[in-house]
Amino acid sequence: MEPPSASPRAGRGPWRELLLAVSLLAFWNPLTTAQVTVESVPPNAAEGKDALLRVLNLPGDTASLAWFRGEIVAPVHQILLYVVDTRVITPGPAYSGREIIYPNGSLLFQNITLNDTGSYILQIIKKNFQIEQVPGQLRVFHERSTIGLPVGSIIGIALVVLIGVALVATLGYLLICTRTGRASGWCDLREFWCPASTPCHAPASSSISPDSLPNHTAEVPIYQELQHPDTDIYCQINHKAEVAT
Repeated sequence: MEPPSASPRAGRGPWRELLLAVSLLAFWNPLTTAQVTVESVPPNAAEGKDALLRVLNLPGDTASLAWFRGEIVAPVHQILLYVVDTRVITPGPAYSGREIIYPNGSLLFQNITLNDTGSYILQIIKKNFQIEQVPGQLRVFHERSTIGLPVGSIIGIALVVLIGVALVATLGYLLICTRTGRASGWCDLREFWCPASTPCHAPASSSISPDSLPNHTAEVPIYQELQHPDTDIYCQINHKAEVAT
């Protein structure tokens, strides 16, 4: 009697599950690994200030870090080299003395200049000798005043404003003096044509009216007696003369 043969399905079950688990792990690890990026802080740096090329999501198995200036990785363009295990920093030919590298790979620029504007590359060498290159960009602008004008332009504008104010004040003063002079001249004419004790209006024309001349007969009473003699007085004088004769 032959022994019962083993079912082929029973022997394949554990191996299938193991292979499936390994496959899932192999595909899951690359998806969970975040991509390394470099960002500029601030995005636009002012000349004379500090700027940082910050590295995000640096891998944990990094062996060394190297920064290069430009878009080509070449020894002549190397700024700094940092070895993670020994923490040794080696400057390169493109090092200016103002760069500082941090353990997380970030690169600090001190007293940044316009010449620092451009592209940079971070080279990451892992412990399994894999190499990854991450680009970065640095933008530097010339710092101006708060209103966006040079200091010389601001001084020129201020001088123009001051000169304009002085001219306006001078014209206003001359205008006031002119009006004041006309008013005083008009008062002198009024005093010339009219007595101070009686109000009058300005003459309508330059001709002198006969009615405006002084009346001497109205001021002296004897002229009134001569113009209008009293008849009773003359009759009495004639009567006395007849009696005397």
